[in-house]
Amino acid sequence: MSPDQRLLITGASSGVGRSLVDHLKARFEIVAVARRLERMERRFGGDDQVHCYRLDLADTESLDDRLDQILGRHGPVLNLINNAGVNVSERVEELGDEDVQHSFQVNAIAPLTLMQTVLPDMQSAGFGRIINVTSGAPLNCFPEYAAYSASKGALNAFAVTAAREHEGENIKINLMSPGPVQTEMAPDAPMDPSACHPTADYLLGLGEEGPTGQFFWLGYKIPLFPDLSGVEWLEGTASDQYEQVL
Repeated sequence: MSPDQRLLITGASSGVGRSLVDHLKARFEIVAVARRLERMERRFGGDDQVHCYRLDLADTESLDDRLDQILGRHGPVLNLINNAGVNVSERVEELGDEDVQHSFQVNAIAPLTLMQTVLPDMQSAGFGRIINVTSGAPLNCFPEYAAYSASKGALNAFAVTAAREHEGENIKINLMSPGPVQTEMAPDAPMDPSACHPTADYLLGLGEEGPTGQFFWLGYKIPLFPDLSGVEWLEGTASDQYEQVL
């Protein structure tokens, strides 16, 4: 199978990640990674198109070496879905340093590491598609979700910045919020994880002129940033449309 049909998915043992593997395995050779290898092997052990590996995104000491070992067995990966995530629910004054560090490592820094790993091959091939699974949390900042919202906000910033750095290279780096779907983090959510499949299909199938650095949710393109026309950041001025309080 050609490299542009090889896809790496993190967090593939449950929820959105497992659902995406089931959905995409007929079209891609999938490198599926997660902490819970046994669970993936029970689900996908009989699928020749799915290669399962244990990968702990929180293991900062071995993450790079483990990625090199996994990808060394398969060759270039030109499609990546950064799906794995964690959610620590605490009020700001109750958050511990370890909770915040863990949230940022899994939700933002590890996806950055994955992007850094695959982008050189994408540049060499002149093709790449990256979907970073995010959330509306950084946009609405619900109470008691500060670590999750902040870490997903960092992921958004990494993704948009990388997309701008690779414009014109046929490398599309986008964000996808799967919506209110049932996962281990949200067992009471109203929608099945398959609700995100059409959006994932769209982003993986983008043509060379397709969007990059954008946020997609259940088939909608959602603005990440307010309209800040009239703000001159480097000059320190803003137009009269903004309330001046000093």
